[in-house]
Amino acid sequence: MSREVRALFVVVLIFTLGAIGYRFLFGDDLAERFRVVTVAGDVQHQHAGGATEPALAGAALETGDRILSGNGGQAVLGLGAGTRVTVDSRSSVRVLGITDDGVRLELEEGRVKATVRPSGGRVGVVSSGRQFGGDDADFTVARDADGTVAASAERGAIEVSGVDGVVELTAGEDLIVAPGGSPLRAPAAESLLLQVAWPSAGRTREREVAMAGQTQPGATVTVSGGARPVVVKAGKDGQFSARVPLAEGKNALRVSATSILGRTADVAAAELVLDTKAPSVGVTLEF
Repeated sequence: MSREVRALFVVVLIFTLGAIGYRFLFGDDLAERFRVVTVAGDVQHQHAGGATEPALAGAALETGDRILSGNGGQAVLGLGAGTRVTVDSRSSVRVLGITDDGVRLELEEGRVKATVRPSGGRVGVVSSGRQFGGDDADFTVARDADGTVAASAERGAIEVSGVDGVVELTAGEDLIVAPGGSPLRAPAAESLLLQVAWPSAGRTREREVAMAGQTQPGATVTVSGGARPVVVKAGKDGQFSARVPLAEGKNALRVSATSILGRTADVAAAELVLDTKAPSVGVTLEF
């Protein structure tokens, strides 16, 4: 064996042993960098192997694991000392990878809020082919059952990929991408846009009334005050319409909307009176 070949063999051996030694010494630390910090309500921990159990504070998360929160459930996940990822109610999150640099998550449905500090590592959130991430920022990512994805940068800047024409969101910006729609990038507002074309107030014999309006794409719109609440979803252009059944008598209609990022708006209209009864006629008989 030549001197050059022996030297190469030694170098390869050193690197191999070094990698094995690093994994032996620090592998457990890497595996336990990402863990459940707090749990409230119904939250399940589905392990990569398939077993599912109630999520427990302190449990380590590994690649392939899922956190599934039920109605009213919430889990806070920790990466290092300062970085936190909050999994909101009715959400599903899968761990795509954990490295020295941070963690990558897939948001399958629901909403997560990341509070990322440099000491903890980078957080990346993937959903429907779009990715959002940062190493010193606060941001929220949401996805609804129809595939609409939204992100909001609350502090710092986050990188964006998979969205035409958008590579970054800065603090105070929202981004909404509905399936088949154009990306909507706009300054975040405390209140949600909600415009309603109200029917004319007054008396009517019609048992239902048509309503329409506009809000953010993917927002859930609820019309109450009639015979029963009616819930519809805004389309990719933000337009919505509903046919609202009326109850006999006064109907004080109210429209509320909730975006997939959790922002809300609420507006009330004048009363409609449904009167389907025939007018009474007084008759006097004389003998």
